[in-house]
Amino acid sequence: MARKIAVVATPTSPLLPHLLHVFQHEPDLEIMVLTRQTSISVSSSSVDSHSHTHGHNGTTNRHHHSSEVKHIQTDFSDSELQSHFKGVETVICTLTGSDLHLSGPLIDAASTAGIKLFIPAEYGLDTSNAKIRALLPPYRTRFEIQEKLRASGMDWRAVYSGIGLEDAMKTDGVMGIDALWASAVVFTGSEKTEVAISSYTDIARRIIGIVRGNEKKAGNEVYTCGFRCTLQQVIAAVEKELEKDLDRYEGDLKGAEKEAAERMKMGYFDGGVALMGRVAVWDHGIDAWRAWNNQRGDSTDEWESELRKVVRQVRSGDIGGDGCGC
Repeated sequence: MARKIAVVATPTSPLLPHLLHVFQHEPDLEIMVLTRQTSISVSSSSVDSHSHTHGHNGTTNRHHHSSEVKHIQTDFSDSELQSHFKGVETVICTLTGSDLHLSGPLIDAASTAGIKLFIPAEYGLDTSNAKIRALLPPYRTRFEIQEKLRASGMDWRAVYSGIGLEDAMKTDGVMGIDALWASAVVFTGSEKTEVAISSYTDIARRIIGIVRGNEKKAGNEVYTCGFRCTLQQVIAAVEKELEKDLDRYEGDLKGAEKEAAERMKMGYFDGGVALMGRVAVWDHGIDAWRAWNNQRGDSTDEWESELRKVVRQVRSGDIGGDGCGC
């Protein structure tokens, strides 16, 4: 009998398609995607034959998707959630933005339904770090969700995956690199800070490992990454891809923190959070990377090629919107 997995998602979640892609190649799973009402097509494939690259060896295989995916639109009322959660073993959240506040009702419904494992929407920096929560309001919300999970009695895992590769390489991303105009903002002393970076595929693979029980449980928090590297190494890889040096500009952490706070106060929340994210990542006083000290990453051997691929996607407009790429 197939194990039932519920993925509760914001329809536009960038992680969602990567997660479904990996899930569809796992045998004996029945995947249900729950979203609010939307005109966005999530997935309706059950058995799909195609050819593409898998794994770390770059080989190409033709095969069939083996797990069924069903998309259900819901109003997230308790009665609907209870109905949808019948027989479900694991709930995985890929909620973003204002949808994150749906986590509370989801936890209540999952606990009542006897869900065995709940994975909240994390996939970023370390929510347990109080200094990060002080800087970034979304992490305060995530911490409140974790407190509710602790009180629920359910088994749960918070997946901390560090910097998201695709988002980080956007022009306003935490890396501070503009791949379109070949420039970089570098905060003094940050060039040699070793950070943890994960692609969406890295995150999806780790979630699969948790669902399959391949992870040794050592508490509710899972620290993971695709690779570890410094900003200096990232800039070198970008320069190699662009075949020219980046113009470097010196950033001011205190100035960035002040500007970010003013943006959020004036209602420019997303822009403020994006800029404050750079402070959280690069300010040594925040100590954002201590928990990853023993992590080397799952994609260490191919990190540069992955990063260069993302640079090409940014320049083509596939990531971060249209750009001239000149």
